[in-house]
Amino acid sequence: MAAENIFRTLGLSSAKRSISMLLFSWFLNVIWLAVNYFWHFASVEVLLAMPLLLLIYAAIALVAYIYWGVRQVREQGVPYAGVMVGVIVAVTLLYLNYNLLQYVLVALRF
Repeated sequence: MAAENIFRTLGLSSAKRSISMLLFSWFLNVIWLAVNYFWHFASVEVLLAMPLLLLIYAAIALVAYIYWGVRQVREQGVPYAGVMVGVIVAVTLLYLNYNLLQYVLVALRF
């Protein structure tokens, strides 16, 4: 409920909320990996699972942005620019998550 109220006061639509949540989750993951790098709170399996899950999440988000965006264009006649913004953000996060996973694998020497 609190997050919904924050997004509503910021005036973010559903698509912009999901984009901002993708960016926020990636940012939190990077912070978690940085903290864990110095203090070793989590096991190796957890360190590998987080970037993998975010990679899967980014791939699903890309497919969802394309599907729902094209559907919205067909049904409501909205411009393709919204679809392109969502796809660009999802592809960027997919790329960043892949690089983050590669960095974790190198840091753990797998």
